[in-house]
Amino acid sequence: MQIGVTNLIIKIAKKIKNSDNIDENSYLFGSNEALFDSIGLIEFLVELEYALYDELGKNISLADEKAMSQTTSPFISVKTLSRYICKLLNE
Repeated sequence: MQIGVTNLIIKIAKKIKNSDNIDENSYLFGSNEALFDSIGLIEFLVELEYALYDELGKNISLADEKAMSQTTSPFISVKTLSRYICKLLNE
């Protein structure tokens, strides 16, 4: 399942950034190399939530208190966000 989630994250990021240079190691937020600033991250997360619902039929809230209270932010990279989403899906 994680591969499918990772591919969906990459697909949405590529669509928003209009770039093909995005992979599982790409930084999403919080780095000089990050794809998104804070406003861009919100846009990305909203698009991703819709895509997760369309693809998996799961209604998941990504920008909530649970995500913000993690020891390590799930929004650092494609890989960390994929792991976090899979954790939510398995709960």
